[in-house]
Amino acid sequence: MSKLSALLAASLIATAASASANVIPLSSDSAGRVIATAADTTKTYAIATVDEANGLYVSFDFTYTGKFENNDFFGAYFGSSTGPSFGLKANGGNGSTTSDLFVRMGGTNGTFLSGSNLVAGTQYALVGYLSKSGNSSANYDTLSMWVNPTAAELASLSGADITIKGDSGFASLATVGYRTVNIDNGVTLRVGDIDVNAVPEPGTLALMGLAAAGLGAVRRRKQA
Repeated sequence: MSKLSALLAASLIATAASASANVIPLSSDSAGRVIATAADTTKTYAIATVDEANGLYVSFDFTYTGKFENNDFFGAYFGSSTGPSFGLKANGGNGSTTSDLFVRMGGTNGTFLSGSNLVAGTQYALVGYLSKSGNSSANYDTLSMWVNPTAAELASLSGADITIKGDSGFASLATVGYRTVNIDNGVTLRVGDIDVNAVPEPGTLALMGLAAAGLGAVRRRKQA
């Protein structure tokens, strides 16, 4: 089990009683991948459609060797490869900054996490959380990212390292994925588990809890 998977597991166990902390696993890719090519590559995962305001999060862990050059890129995306995304875009893409980690609601630019000058050989865990500030019929408009989050931060979905607002263009999501490009010139990027989880509305979880309690009561009556 990767460090990130262990962290997520610990988070869920520690917060099983909290409505906001429960998640519904939608997809998990633990195959691992080693990227050392400039080729533009995408991988898409089909998921059960999510449209609740609480949204969903994608998590992955990675390390690398070599020295990043401008615009070395690995990003996880929601909806489409040109939609909301987060991840690595070395040196601000164009060398305007030494920050390497970004979030964006779409397009090719992004907002960079100040001070995220990555160090070769270090293990990083990233979590991106896409949600709605309005009701479930609105478009997703809030994207947060954590770098090496604690179990408590994931449990409460608080303390994000960076959060941006904007119209994603998506009211529901049925795919997520990742894109990589420009990983070359002696750089090797190793990406581990990629997990996708939905965060249900508290009301949904309450109904699930009532249903489970009702089922338990029926079983007890049958046994009596």
